[in-house]
Amino acid sequence: MTGPGQQVDAFGRPVPAPEPPAAPQSLLVARWLWIGSVLIGVVQAFIQLADRPRLISELRAVNPELSQQDLDSAANSGIMFAFLLKALILMVYVMLTRRMLEGRNWSRIVLTVFGGFGVFNAFITVLTVAAFGTALVHELTGVAITWVEVLFALVVAAVEVAAIVFMFRPDANRFIREAGERFRLAKLRR
Repeated sequence: MTGPGQQVDAFGRPVPAPEPPAAPQSLLVARWLWIGSVLIGVVQAFIQLADRPRLISELRAVNPELSQQDLDSAANSGIMFAFLLKALILMVYVMLTRRMLEGRNWSRIVLTVFGGFGVFNAFITVLTVAAFGTALVHELTGVAITWVEVLFALVVAAVEVAAIVFMFRPDANRFIREAGERFRLAKLRR
């Protein structure tokens, strides 16, 4: 039995839908660059959170009347929250890149916006630290930015720029355009 809009051969048997074309290499590279940028962020978070004495001293500076047990608890909660947030971000990027490989242009746009924010953040961080130095930034904002964090921000920004470039190469644009036409035709058949 065939459904509405399903193609049949000369004998009335359903014809299987053709397999969609495979995503081009540039989109596959872009996918791994996006996932890599998040994983670099996980490594950065691990390095930052591994410095437990600094974390405890920052918490003590914010709220000096906390007991050591409260400080340890707050540090543990902060570490757990940071890793859960990174895991959530990784899942979002995996979902978006999966949709991109299916030919969904909206996912490319969302990833580009995310990457643009990341690159802008890295640019502002580097500019602020270069102009004022880490000590003055810490004094004015209460946020301690190290040169390691600046280096990680630059590396992540470079990876995100590369991912954006790969997403908009000519073969990727052609694939996304053809996938959009396939989706429109599939909707018309329904």
